Amino acid sequence: MSAPSPQRYASGGRRHGIDAITLENALAALARIRATDPRITPVLTLRHFSVLTQLPYLFLRGTVARRGHAKYRFVLLKKRIPGRSTKRLISIPPQSLAIAQRWLVDHVLRYAPVHPASFAFHPESSPVHAAEQHPNTKWLLKVDIEDFFHSVSEGSVSAIFARLGFPKLLAFEFARLCTISLDRGPGKNPAPHPGPIAFYAVGYEGYLPQGAPTSPMLANLAMLRTDNDLARLAAERGFRYSRYADDLAFSSDADHSMAEMRRLQRDVCGILNNSGFRHNQRKTVIRGPGTRRIVLGMLVDGPRPRLQRSYKDMIRLHLHYLSSPAFGPAKHALKRKSGVSSLYHHVRGMISWAQQVEPTFGQQALEQFASVEWPLIQPRRIESGWDD
Repeated sequence: MSAPSPQRYASGGRRHGIDAITLENALAALARIRATDPRITPVLTLRHFSVLTQLPYLFLRGTVARRGHAKYRFVLLKKRIPGRSTKRLISIPPQSLAIAQRWLVDHVLRYAPVHPASFAFHPESSPVHAAEQHPNTKWLLKVDIEDFFHSVSEGSVSAIFARLGFPKLLAFEFARLCTISLDRGPGKNPAPHPGPIAFYAVGYEGYLPQGAPTSPMLANLAMLRTDNDLARLAAERGFRYSRYADDLAFSSDADHSMAEMRRLQRDVCGILNNSGFRHNQRKTVIRGPGTRRIVLGMLVDGPRPRLQRSYKDMIRLHLHYLSSPAFGPAKHALKRKSGVSSLYHHVRGMISWAQQVEPTFGQQALEQFASVEWPLIQPRRIESGWDD
C-alpha cells in the first residue's frame, strides 16, 4: 500500500478543513517513512492504523494502555539445553492482536534494513547462507544469547519504529502492541518507560514475547547496533562474523592461540552485556583444529557447508526401513511409536534440509523416498490462529 503523493495528500487535507500545521507535520512524517523505504506503508496515528487493519480503535487503544484487552496464552516448553531456566515461555497472542502484529510484519518490518551479518528473520534469509560465511574454518567461537526475545525491551522496540520514520507517539503505541508486560519479580523489572500520555502509564516496561509474529524481526532490528560493534571487533581481530537469530559465530581460517580465542570470547560477551543481552555459558564454545567445527548444524571445515555424517546416516536408516519389504512405513512408524503421517513429514523435512545443504545427496534421498509405497497421508495441519 503506497503513500499518496504530498500534493494530493495536502489537497485532500485542505478540502477536509485540516489546519496547515497538522498537514505540515503529517507530510513530514510521510517523507521520513518514505525516505527509509518507499515500500513501507505509512501510518500517522493509532486511529489511522485502526482503519488500515480494520480493528476497533478502542481495542487498540486499550491494548496499548495494558488494560487487559489482549490476553495472551502461555505455554511452557522444555529447553533442549537449559540456561538460567529449564523451560521456555511461549506467549501466543489472541487472534485480533495477531492481526495487528502480522500487518506490521507484512507492511513495515519486512522492509526494515538489517545488518549484513544477520541471516535470520528477513526475506530470503537462510541458515545455509550464514554457514557459508565460514569456509575452511580452523578456529570457531560460537556464542548463544540467552532469552533473546525477552531481552528486548519496550523502549528498544519504540526506538526501532521511530528510526523507521514513524511519529514518536505512534512508535510508542506500536511498541506496546508488540510487547507484553508482566511482573517479573522484585528487582528484575527495568525502569518503566515513561508513557507519552497519562492513560498509557503502567508500572512495568514490556518486552518481546516469544510467540508473537513481530518478535523475530523486532529482535533482529534491536541487534543492529550490537551487530555493528561485533562485526567491527571481528574485523579488527581477523575473524568473520555471522548471526542467525540468537546464534553468533566467529571464525577464522588462520592460526590462532587459545589465549586469543578466550580474549575474543571475553570481548564479545562484554559487548553483549553492554547492549542488554546475556550469553548462555553452556552453549558458548570454542572449537579449534582437531575438533568438529559446526555452525547451525553444518560442518564448516571445508570450502562449503556439509551435513554431519550422523544426520546423513539417520536419513539412510529411515529410507532403509521404509523401503524394506519386511518393514515398510507402518511397521517403521510403530517401532518409533509414531503415526505414519508424522513419520512421513518428519523424514520429508529431513530430506528437504539435506537438499539445501548438499543438493546431490538430498536429491538421491528424495528419489528413494518417493519410491516408498506410502498409504494415504494426511496433510500437515496449519493453525490459523487463536481466538480471542
